[in-house]
Amino acid sequence: MDTRPTSEQPVADIPGDHRLLEAETEMRHLRDTVVTLRAEIERQQHEKQAAIQTAISDASREIQQLHLTAQHLRDALERLQFEKNDAVQKAVADNAGEIEQLKQAAQALRTQLEKVQYEKQEAVQTAVVELNAENTQLRAMAQRLREELEQQRFSMTETIQQARTDATQEVAQLHDTARSLRDELERIKFNFADEMQNKDRSAGEELSQLRAAIVALRQQLDRPDDK
Repeated sequence: MDTRPTSEQPVADIPGDHRLLEAETEMRHLRDTVVTLRAEIERQQHEKQAAIQTAISDASREIQQLHLTAQHLRDALERLQFEKNDAVQKAVADNAGEIEQLKQAAQALRTQLEKVQYEKQEAVQTAVVELNAENTQLRAMAQRLREELEQQRFSMTETIQQARTDATQEVAQLHDTARSLRDELERIKFNFADEMQNKDRSAGEELSQLRAAIVALRQQLDRPDDK
């Protein structure tokens, strides 16, 4: 007698159909799990790329701000140098005017001396003592004028030297500021690179774990059912 199942026999009564249905259901669940894992990996990769782009954008803005700061410092230095040069030129011009006045005074003294010498020749006998005294005063005045002129020259030279020294010190300070800005920028770049490496390492570890989970699911899926 033929015992094979016929079309009228219920599906539930066919041997092995229940187990096949469970296997198909489990395979669908496993496939859904794999799809979910892949979607999660893609989402995390997208978030990682977005974080990297944001960090790059922040670094670019900070670098641009540092460039602007350096430009402002250079402009301030040039303006200060121009002001110092203008002050030195003004001081030199003032000293030149004062020197010209001294020359005019000396010329006037020479003119007065010539007049006195002429008058002395007219009245040698009556004005010898007075003329000698006046000559002595004129010599003292000329000496004072020479000393004052030398003092003004020394003061002018000292002022110029001080202006140069101040400018040199300020340039050195600006160099130190620029060096500090460069060091800070290098530190920011290093911290950013280290943070990106840590994120890449964490993402790699998580990806490895997901891959291991998928392999385990596949092994479980491929493993024959126990009878």
